[in-house]
Amino acid sequence: MPDFTYTLPDNFNSRIGQLLKQECCNIALAETFSKCKYEYEDVGLAYYAGVKGDVWNKKALDFIVEGKEKDISLLKSNQSALKNSIAKALKPAETGFVLRNITYLFIDEDDVLPSSDEKRLNADIKAAESVLADLLRVGERLCSNATYNGNSSENSINDFFRDTLSLMGYNEVKDQTRHGVSSSGQDAGEVDILITKEGKEIAIFEGLKLSSVNTSYIDNHITKAIINYNALGTATFVVACVNIANYESFWNKYVEHLQDIDYQLTIKRGFEILTTPNAATRIASVILSREGFDFPVYYLTFRLSK
Repeated sequence: MPDFTYTLPDNFNSRIGQLLKQECCNIALAETFSKCKYEYEDVGLAYYAGVKGDVWNKKALDFIVEGKEKDISLLKSNQSALKNSIAKALKPAETGFVLRNITYLFIDEDDVLPSSDEKRLNADIKAAESVLADLLRVGERLCSNATYNGNSSENSINDFFRDTLSLMGYNEVKDQTRHGVSSSGQDAGEVDILITKEGKEIAIFEGLKLSSVNTSYIDNHITKAIINYNALGTATFVVACVNIANYESFWNKYVEHLQDIDYQLTIKRGFEILTTPNAATRIASVILSREGFDFPVYYLTFRLSK
């Protein structure tokens, strides 16, 4: 009677990849399988489990492979190659294991965590850039609307952003939501606009109206948005609407001040001035880190009509 180990080979995972690459000549298939998760069940003696061939005293395994829909679709379309590679990687003559079935399951992509903090940050930046693009569109409308000028209140300008974002598909934009802590640290604070989708925070919007580089006023808003309101490390947008004659001079002084701010957090990626989209808009960014969790902060300024 054969003396089987009934344990998976130590190099089982790497053998599957090697077999897919070498025997099946399919590098893409090997890489796709490596991104998926699998588990297996010992269903007992292979003969009684319905497996044909030389299976005396061997045990049958059923595999469940889980992954994103596009990855699972590729594996299913190459099932024969995958089954052959797993069957050989099991080393039946040594382990006593043979493959019976493979079942495939889709994982909801929203539930799949990135494989590293760097990839997570890149995904968050990509999502934030989508919000940034929409805020720029709203800002262009604001700058072109003579109704909003130096006499407009900060609240009315924030209302314009809130209402326009709602029309752009942000169906869970919450205004003045109690969130985080106030500047005094005694109770909950108020977010100008908390943008969420499907119950998940995707951006914090903090609005300012400026006619000069009022450092204490600026610092107060930035501290609230980044320190007090942002326990989760959500992408933050500090949006200043400016009523000033020399916009370029204001921007240069504003940038100089922003670069000197003590964020009370680690600066993971330094202050960066981004491409100027039009004469009435300026953008900059910085990557901060809260308890080792990196998140982007964007500074936007829009020049109001005179």
